[in-house]
Amino acid sequence: MTRHPFSKKQSYILLSINPPCADALKLRKVMQDGLTETFGITASGTYLDILWIAESGSEVVIRLSEEDAPKLMAAVVITPASPRLSAIKQTNFLPSLTLSKERFT
Repeated sequence: MTRHPFSKKQSYILLSINPPCADALKLRKVMQDGLTETFGITASGTYLDILWIAESGSEVVIRLSEEDAPKLMAAVVITPASPRLSAIKQTNFLPSLTLSKERFT
């Protein structure tokens, strides 16, 4: 099996949100602001996908390149912006984030 030269490994991060927020644009803005504050303006352009937000707005799953995951994890921890994001789990295999059946139902 040959790998396509443009394929990149993806990383998935499960974050908790406090206070709860179900607005994807607001969450993306908080993440981008954190990347800007921590790593500068070029890091704010990091490509990320919001894959899932809990109905209650208490958790979010994002996908980004494996190279950018450590930057986002650091930015989330350092940034005091509201809503506050906290890392629960980071993995390269999306199904491993399903720790309990009720989380994604």
